[in-house]
Amino acid sequence: MDDYLTTRQVLNILKVDRITIYRMLQDGRIKGVKVGQQWRFARKEVERVVGGEGFEEKQEGAASQDPTFPVHCVQTIQDLFSEVSQIGAVVVDINGEPVTEVSHPCSFCQLILSSPSGAEACRASWRTIAGSASSGQYASCHAGLLYTHAPILEKKEKVGSYLIGQFLLKEYEPGGAAAQAKQLAAKYSLPKEALQQALSTVPIVDTEVQSHLKTWPGAAVKAVQSILVERRGFLERLQQIANLTQFSKGAIE
Repeated sequence: MDDYLTTRQVLNILKVDRITIYRMLQDGRIKGVKVGQQWRFARKEVERVVGGEGFEEKQEGAASQDPTFPVHCVQTIQDLFSEVSQIGAVVVDINGEPVTEVSHPCSFCQLILSSPSGAEACRASWRTIAGSASSGQYASCHAGLLYTHAPILEKKEKVGSYLIGQFLLKEYEPGGAAAQAKQLAAKYSLPKEALQQALSTVPIVDTEVQSHLKTWPGAAVKAVQSILVERRGFLERLQQIANLTQFSKGAIE
């Protein structure tokens, strides 16, 4: 795929953040293809956007030098958490839009996310779950899997949510998995047999893990919030330096 660029390469070329890329995909300003869990963009498509077509008129979506989330750091924390817990995770912004790539997605969710309508249904579920006031409680997604979440705060204001999920608390009743797979396959134009097989591999959280599960998002959020605090302090110090520079320049002139 030499003629295709990764999301990170497009971010660097367009000088925008990841959220802006998602918004551009949703409203058609840029076209991409999903390869597994990663977006790829044709080089000619990116060149078209660089040329200004469909981009300059919506600069409100462009990245500032002060995006809410330092995505690389947050993604690292999220990936590490999921590697240890073996449970999927994703961070969404205040509007419920994904900020990070999903970490440790189960094979069932990978199939759902491979369908454009399925991926949109997943994002809608994330928005609903993140908007719920009952953080730390279980909530079901559109496909019947469970999530729990915790809000991410900066200066006591909610700026996003940390979601962990894609698990079940018990196995399906006889025939339940087949019925669920059949319904979702028809809804999202996916192979029923593959969905049913993948559904059987969804993690089932045992009683011992359940006793800790609801506290895990909060623990991960503390790490994310510490990064936001450090970042804010760093930016404030940079601003102080900039102010001093402007003052000194005025004095010399």
